[in-house]
Amino acid sequence: MLILISLAGFILCGLFFFKNLKAIEKKNRHEKSSWKQFFNYPFTIIWYSYLLIFFVCLTVNNVWGNTFVFEPVDLGVLQQGIKKEVEIKGKNVSSQTVEVESVHNLMTGGENFVYPQKITPGQNFKINFTLNTAYMEGPFEHKIILVDTSGKPWVALVRGSVDNPIVFSERILDLGFYKKGNKKAWAFYVWNPENKSLKFKLAPASQKEFNAEFSNVKLDVRDFANLKEGGATPAIKVNLSVTELETPKNNQKSIRKIVSFTCENFPNATPELLVTGYWE
Repeated sequence: MLILISLAGFILCGLFFFKNLKAIEKKNRHEKSSWKQFFNYPFTIIWYSYLLIFFVCLTVNNVWGNTFVFEPVDLGVLQQGIKKEVEIKGKNVSSQTVEVESVHNLMTGGENFVYPQKITPGQNFKINFTLNTAYMEGPFEHKIILVDTSGKPWVALVRGSVDNPIVFSERILDLGFYKKGNKKAWAFYVWNPENKSLKFKLAPASQKEFNAEFSNVKLDVRDFANLKEGGATPAIKVNLSVTELETPKNNQKSIRKIVSFTCENFPNATPELLVTGYWE
């Protein structure tokens, strides 16, 4: 696309250059002074020569600057917790051989990368890796970075979206100002968008600082901002309370605690919420 734009700019610039030269030639037919006829040309020639050189250089840069082209990858909607095998197709469109040092993902989730060590001019190649969606949620655009042995990077894009199979009525809980030994509790609901009954519990890593009690309910989820018990959706009411938070070791005043849960129905998902507040 950039090459086509720069070529179009070069062609248009040439056409306008020719058109302006013709206009000056026509104007000079009625100009009696030879020096005025001469000085009608320099500005136009200098300006359009500059533009033509600019577009030539831009075209060359676009042609030679793009060593690799990658086919776009759209994975669609994935369920949180799955491992998706991903393949990126690319081609070396330059005249140089590239020795690859590494390929990595700037975001979380990419692992087990397989790629060629050397890519010759005109060669079609593939980058394969596993995308672990356990800690992903919502739309994503991952930048997969190919780095050559000189340290130069090239970027391939992988797009998609991850759906969490577990819906929380609250994802951020406010602890307020907290002092060691204070009691604090919240009540919220969790359910599955496909109306599956969930088997839910507090993850072992969170049991030291938090306690949770669970009860099965039926929930009306048609109005997310005004959830009511007594509906048709099987859900779990969670009563979460603070046992005793660990004090920070660096005198940090803000509190940010991830509370993790596990779900037997979706063992690879990572249902979790955030507790925030401040130490008194």
